[in-house]
Amino acid sequence: MSLASTLLGALPSSIQLLNGDNVSKLDFRAYDAYVKRQQKLFSDLSSSAVNPFDTLSLGNVADHIRRPKHRDQVISYICTSSGNRDVNACQDVLNLVARLILMIEVGSLEKDSGFLHQTGPRPMPLWDEDSLGSLTGKLFPISSLQTCSGMAIAPDLSAWSLENVAGIKIEFTDNLADHLRLTNNNSQVYIFHHVAFLETQRNSPVLPKGLAEETLRTLAVLFPQSDHWAVLRSNRKKQVWLDRLCTHSSRMIDPQLAWCGTPGGEIRYLSNFCFWRDRLLILKEEFDHSTPDSFSQWWYDRRNGVQWHNFWLLDRYLDISPHEACQTPGPPQAMELLSPANNQTDGFV
Repeated sequence: MSLASTLLGALPSSIQLLNGDNVSKLDFRAYDAYVKRQQKLFSDLSSSAVNPFDTLSLGNVADHIRRPKHRDQVISYICTSSGNRDVNACQDVLNLVARLILMIEVGSLEKDSGFLHQTGPRPMPLWDEDSLGSLTGKLFPISSLQTCSGMAIAPDLSAWSLENVAGIKIEFTDNLADHLRLTNNNSQVYIFHHVAFLETQRNSPVLPKGLAEETLRTLAVLFPQSDHWAVLRSNRKKQVWLDRLCTHSSRMIDPQLAWCGTPGGEIRYLSNFCFWRDRLLILKEEFDHSTPDSFSQWWYDRRNGVQWHNFWLLDRYLDISPHEACQTPGPPQAMELLSPANNQTDGFV
């Protein structure tokens, strides 16, 4: 039995994926790699009551959590089944299993030296009371933002344009709670990439209802399937970019990241997002207000047709090839000509 089916449960073969494909298309190698990293982490840093590599025992704990059980009931089960009455050791097991079925960094891991292992920008949540639902409810609240009626995410906003036009670096994360979070003075955004995990959890009780599917829809917005899989010459640069991004990542990236469908106009309205609305709005505002500061960003920025036409004329005037334009930082005088103050139809045109 695979790690995914043991820990997440098996999906019926009759279920269709969000993009209409059969469930057999799912690839769990990225999730399996995540499980093995967490198992090694807890083996090195915790005093777990259950061997972190005993996947079958961890799967039994996962079944108890899904039923659902309160935290104290699950701790009691772990103590009984493992024969270990050390509550802290049993809490370590609970934290590990919670991480594996939620893909959230639950619980702290600290060495004797005082080193705290943490990968995300925020403190790690603790499941120390009530049911798992109370924890996930705090981590993924329904957005109370009511001021985005009629606002939609334009088709030109994607992960590719965030990095190549707005200069916002894409950083993949295994922590669902960090999805779409901007960091480093809004110069970097975390993107949760585990499509297979999300598809498996669409009908699972461990995550808030609708969260997994909504997260898949955000991936469809950021990585439109038509941009990365359609055999068109115009898509080649985006396919090469994504391949390079995945290859250079420190973790294995779900190979179906760009296989979540291509969202139409209605799906793009912010009002259709309950959990990720606030972060999507912040991301949209950062993109809309960004100004290219290099030739490559000017070349790829098609949001303002007149501005891009001016750049094209400047490109011809300076006799720079498109490839050179995408590799060359803009000289101050050229960037001044392309500034919004000079972005008038009576300038270059």
